[in-house]
Order: sequence, then structure tokens, then C-alpha cells
Amino acid sequence: MTSVVVIGTGVGGSGIAGLLAGAGYRVTVFERNEFPGGKTSMYERDGFRVDMSVHVSPRGEKGPIGVLARRLGADLELRMREPWRLIVGDRHRDLPLAFTRPAALVKIALLIGAKPYNAVGALRLFRRVLSIKDQSDLAPYFGMPASELIGSYTKDPNLYIFLNIMGGLMFVIPASEASAAEFLWAMSNWARDATTAYPKGGYGRIPESFLEVCERSGGEVRLSEPVERIVVENGSVRGVETATGFQPADVVVSSAGIRRTVELAGRGNFDDGFLERVETLKDSDGAVTVKFALDVKPTDNLITVYVPRGFDYEDYRGRLEAGDIPQDPALYIVSPTVADPALAPPGKHLLLACAAVPPSLVHAEAARKMSEVVARRMSELFPAITDHTIWQHGTSLEFISMMGGRGAGEAIGLAQRYDQDGPDRPDPRLPVEGLYAVGVDAGGMGIGTERAADSAMNVFELIASDFPA
Repeated sequence: MTSVVVIGTGVGGSGIAGLLAGAGYRVTVFERNEFPGGKTSMYERDGFRVDMSVHVSPRGEKGPIGVLARRLGADLELRMREPWRLIVGDRHRDLPLAFTRPAALVKIALLIGAKPYNAVGALRLFRRVLSIKDQSDLAPYFGMPASELIGSYTKDPNLYIFLNIMGGLMFVIPASEASAAEFLWAMSNWARDATTAYPKGGYGRIPESFLEVCERSGGEVRLSEPVERIVVENGSVRGVETATGFQPADVVVSSAGIRRTVELAGRGNFDDGFLERVETLKDSDGAVTVKFALDVKPTDNLITVYVPRGFDYEDYRGRLEAGDIPQDPALYIVSPTVADPALAPPGKHLLLACAAVPPSLVHAEAARKMSEVVARRMSELFPAITDHTIWQHGTSLEFISMMGGRGAGEAIGLAQRYDQDGPDRPDPRLPVEGLYAVGVDAGGMGIGTERAADSAMNVFELIASDFPA
């Protein structure tokens, strides 16, 4: 049997571990934390099961997570819930998951204040989004910022704000940096599938269910055992070292991020050109989150998106980087108990909110102030919070870094930027024989954790070709 070590148990690591074990590889999984899942893990408090971060699966059963779960035969149920709510300033609309249908687009246009004479350009843009069928359609858009794509169809400032926020939800970077190709791919699939969902049992149930498949197929999962070194000899991996000793392997698959993987393998095993490229790669923005445990149901919407009137992502981020704390951030809000009431004690509910922040916002005081801003705005959007909060928990970039293990506070991972997309994306095959990257840093497209699931399937095919079981 071909032996494989998988480093990390996020969606990418757990997914590829299940695929490899099921295909007959001898798989050993190492996880640095005492719990699986990385940034998709969960914690328990007073009978509540709470996501470490703020997640949904945009494409649900039709997307990479659903496809991978079926391929593995994993015990995972993804529950659809609609409508979702869009709040712009002091006005709101409930919208269907199929938000690119004409009636929904009219509601959005009225809500955001788009000018009627700009409607033709906006409709042409949405037709272009829906025309994307496969990745070959994306070739003209690689290397192009999403802002340039949007600007070629419409000059309406309010429509740009809306699309900039939608891109921010998907990639956690502004449209001026996001890849136009990735924007089109993510938007087209999200809009076409209209199956946004949340897993029964919480988001941590996704990696848990994938690891169960790995163990049923004979794989071994070792928690609380971080990999200290990837052993490389004569240009090939030989295994890994942990505190318990040496684990031999023909293949090592790392979901620790490309930079961290290079450090584990030793910089001396890579040429200067590759190392220089790795150093120039940029991550997504991070996020400050505030989680509320409530004794009242605050909303019937699984997802709520709040956009301040006239919000400018680039200006907002610039102010934060300059040390100014904006008092009205855009918010992405999820209520997991709308999809699964069992995540809280009877009659209790969860409401999770996050605001994007630049990776430079690592100072504890700045993060605390930003959490206070988010909590105040949430109490204004959901007045029941004021008198019905059992507890609230704010997290910062340091918390994300601790959970993710990449050594950074990014919300997603490697940014889906216009200058590191398509042919400029990192290759999952690292330039050491038998060493692969998996997860959002390599080999997948999509939104958030769905990108990691896509990567797991793609990298599995590479390994099956290079190192048959």
C-alpha cells in the first residue's frame, strides 16, 4: 500500500484523507489541535454548539461539499433555508436564493438605489455571469480585477457597492483586488444552483463526517499531534516527524498553507525562484466575529447581509489600516439554529456576525474596539439582543490564526486575487516529489470552504495518477 500523511483536518485535509483511505491508501492524519476541523471546528458552551467562524455552504448539495460528501458516502445532511435578508441602510428585503431572477433583481435594484437608466448595463452583467458554464469560459478574465469587469458593464455607484460587497462575502477582499474570473465562476454557480445550506450538527460536522469515512476505511486520525518537520531526502519526501517520532510516508499532503508547508519541509529543499514566488503570495482579509447566545429567536433568516448606505470597502479597509475604527461596517450574519434548532438548548438560539478587517488589525485593543462596534450595530439591527443575550463571545485575528494553523489571521486563506489566479495560481504539486498542498491555498475554485472541498477532489486525482495505491 502507498502510505500517505495528511497534515491538518480542515475541509480540504479531512476530505482528501477520506478519499485516499477509501481508495486503498494507508492514511495517517495529524492535527495540531485537540479537536478536528481547523477554522471549521466548533466549541460547546452552556449547551450551545457554536462554529469557530461564520459559515454557510453557498451551493449546498449541488456544490463541492455536497458532491464530496456523496462521493465519500459521508453521514452529512445539508439543510436549505430561504429566504435570505438584504439590509441596506435602514431598509431591507427578503430575497430568494435564486437572487438573479428578474423579480429578485428588481427588488435588489430598488433597495440599493440603482438608477433605472443603468438597468441595461446591469442586466448585461448578470447575463454574462449566468453565461459561464465551465472553466474554459473564464480564460479572457484571468488577470483582470473584478472592479474592471463590473465597470465595463455599469457605472452605477450603488450597484458597484452591492457587487463589491457580494465579492467581499465570497472572497473577503475588495473588488479592486478580486479576480474577475473567480468572481464570475463563484457568482454563476451560486446563482444557478440556488441551494445555499447549513449542515445539521453545525459546520464542524463537515470535517467530522469526512474523517469518519477515513477511519472506517482503515485510516488513522491523530489529534493533538502537530507535525514538526516534513522529512525530505534527495528531493523526495520520506515522511514526517512529530513529538512521538518519525512517521514514514510515500506522500505528504499538507493543508497547513503553502508558506507553512515550505517551512516544515525546509527552505533549503526549494529553489530561490519558488521561494520568491511563495513570499509574494497574498492572503485574504481577516474577520472580527461576535457570537450571541439568546433566549429568543431573533430572525427566521439563516443569512442576513447588512450593507451601510454608501459603503466603500476600499475606503473602509484603508481607514482601519490607518488606525481609525469605522463605526458602521458591513456585516455577514448567520443564525445556525434556523437550520438546526438542536445546536442550542430548547427555546434558545444562536446569532453569529462577522466584519472583514485587514490582516494588519492584529492589535488586541483595535480588535476589541471593532468587536464593540459590531456588537452595537447588531443590537440595532436585532433589538431583541439587548434584553435577551445569555452570553456573547467576540474573536479576533489572533483567534483565527490559532484555529487555522497557517500562521496568519486570514478569514479564508490564499486570496483569490487577479494576480494569483488561473495560470498564476500555485500548483498543488510542490517542487518536492511526493509533496502536495491541499485546501484553499491550492487546487480548487469556489467560495470559502467549498473551495477547499473542490481542492480535495482535484488533488486526490493528481495523487492517484502520480502514486497509484
